[in-house]
Amino acid sequence: MDLEQYFAPLGAKVSAHIRDLADGRGIGVREHDPVILVSVVKLFIAWEFRSQVEAGLIDPAAPVRVTAADRLGGTGVAGFRYDSQIAVWDLASLMMEVSDNSAADLVVKHMGAGALRSLPSRLGLKRTRLLGSPRTILEEVARDLDIADLEALAHVLQSGAVTTAELRATSAWDPMRTNASTPADMTAFLRHIWNGPAPVAADVRHWMGRQLTGGRLSRLAPSTVKPFGRSGSLPGWLNEVAVWEWPDGRRHAIAVFAQVTRGNFREVELAMSRAALALTEALDQ
Repeated sequence: MDLEQYFAPLGAKVSAHIRDLADGRGIGVREHDPVILVSVVKLFIAWEFRSQVEAGLIDPAAPVRVTAADRLGGTGVAGFRYDSQIAVWDLASLMMEVSDNSAADLVVKHMGAGALRSLPSRLGLKRTRLLGSPRTILEEVARDLDIADLEALAHVLQSGAVTTAELRATSAWDPMRTNASTPADMTAFLRHIWNGPAPVAADVRHWMGRQLTGGRLSRLAPSTVKPFGRSGSLPGWLNEVAVWEWPDGRRHAIAVFAQVTRGNFREVELAMSRAALALTEALDQ
């Protein structure tokens, strides 16, 4: 199918896949190409965290102290001015609902980074690699740029001392050196979520349904569609994975990853939604 018609005029490149959650049928474009996850990795963190809660390995009410050393800047506790104490369950909620990077770091610390790294193999996702939480990725960027630590990296980024080209040459932009997957692996993971253990799946779906940022794929969807999503962004990348539940009972897992060369993000986001609609139409033909 031709999705390039939506992206090529915008100077963008797309990798995408759709999968029927009932029978597993799927179609796509460059669906096996590696793509960077950015904040889409939080979906994996949420699944592993909720699974450990269900197994009795984590007390969801366990208090976690959030200090200045934990705060990366941004939404949620990542942007708090003062230290706080919050239940680890609520950190997971913030991670998913407002894409809180520091919450993601603290949840991974609580459940163990090794559990996150081993998750793809346990799920049979052969083209997915998880290296760590947002802090881990930023620390790699600092090393790539020969910057001492994350505080120094923040100052360098704020000052504009690093060019866009230099940033895009770091590991965070390279699917071979960061958290990465493929569109086909992502729709397989979404199918696992929807068909997984009921209590775990229900909570992860609930978090996806409450995402306050993103909604790229559903912008042009019919109002009768119920969307669940997790998005991710980095200069040069706009990503989103989602499940659309249709009123007639159909459920589609959709993954669209766009590489962007211009500042036309809004236009690319609309193209992503057009691509999602085209994929649903093609799957049902």
